[in-house]
Amino acid sequence: MTAANFDEFKKADKLVAVAFVGSKTEALAPAFSAAAETLRDDYLFGISSDKEAIEAAGVTPPAIVVYRSFDEPKSVFPYPTSDVSAADISSWVKDLAVPIIDEVNGENYGVYANSGKPLAYLFVDPKDEKKEEYISLVKPIAAKYKGKVNFVWIDGERFAEHGKALNLPEAKWPAFVVQDLEKQLKYPLDQSKAITAELVDELVGGYLTGKVQPSLKSQAIPETQEGAVVTVVGKTYDEIVADESKDLLIEFYAPWCGHCKRLAPIYDQLAEKYSPVKENLVM
Repeated sequence: MTAANFDEFKKADKLVAVAFVGSKTEALAPAFSAAAETLRDDYLFGISSDKEAIEAAGVTPPAIVVYRSFDEPKSVFPYPTSDVSAADISSWVKDLAVPIIDEVNGENYGVYANSGKPLAYLFVDPKDEKKEEYISLVKPIAAKYKGKVNFVWIDGERFAEHGKALNLPEAKWPAFVVQDLEKQLKYPLDQSKAITAELVDELVGGYLTGKVQPSLKSQAIPETQEGAVVTVVGKTYDEIVADESKDLLIEFYAPWCGHCKRLAPIYDQLAEKYSPVKENLVM
C-alpha cells in the first residue's frame, strides 16, 4: 500500500487493518502477516513501509491501525509492538470488529456466538418511534463494558420466540436480557419495570461480578420435603445434585408417562430402604 491508494484502501471494507513498518523485515511484519492469514476471510489487511503513507496515517512505525466504517473510525494498537504475537493482533482486531451496539440477525449472529463473550440483547419494536431513544440509552453502557460483554439490539416482533427462549415471558418491548453463551444461562431484566440506564448498568455489572442470579424456568421450591425421595426443581438443582459431599441417584420423569407412574412406588420403596444412610445418599 502506498500514499496513492491509502485513502481508498482504508475505506474498502467495514474494517481494514494496516501495519505501518519501517521495512517489511521489521519484527512486527511476520506477526501481522500471520494474523492476516488467519483472518483474511473476514477482514481486509494491508501493510506499508511507504513514508508518505505513514505520514498520511499520522503514526510512528512500527504501528498497527484499524479503520472502521462504524464507531470510532480509527484505532491504533495500544500496546508495544516489539514483541507482539499474531494472537494478540487477531484478538484486538476481532474485538474492534464488534460494534458497540448493532442490530443482530441471522447474518451476523455467528460473529457474536463465536466471540466467546456474553451477549446483551435490547429487544425493541422497530416500528416504535422511541426505538433510537432506547438504543441511545443503552449505548453508553455498551461502551463501558466493551470487551467484556457484546451488546446488540434485536427486532422483538420478528424474534419474539427467541425472547421467550431467553426467559422473557411477555412479548413486551423494550426488554433487556444478558445471555451467558458459554453456560447458556439467562439474566433478564424484570419486564414489570421500565428500562432505565441505571437498571441496565446494574444488571450487567451484577452479572459480571456474580451478584445477579440467572433466571431459571423452575417449579417453586417445595416448602417441605415429604418422604424419603427428595424433590429437585430447577432452582435447587445445583444445591442438591452438584453437592459432591454426598452420593446421589436421581430420576428424571414425565408426569404423564405410564412407565414413570409404575416406577414411582418402587422408587419410593428403594428410597425407604436406604433412608438410614440418607446423610450420605440422596435419592
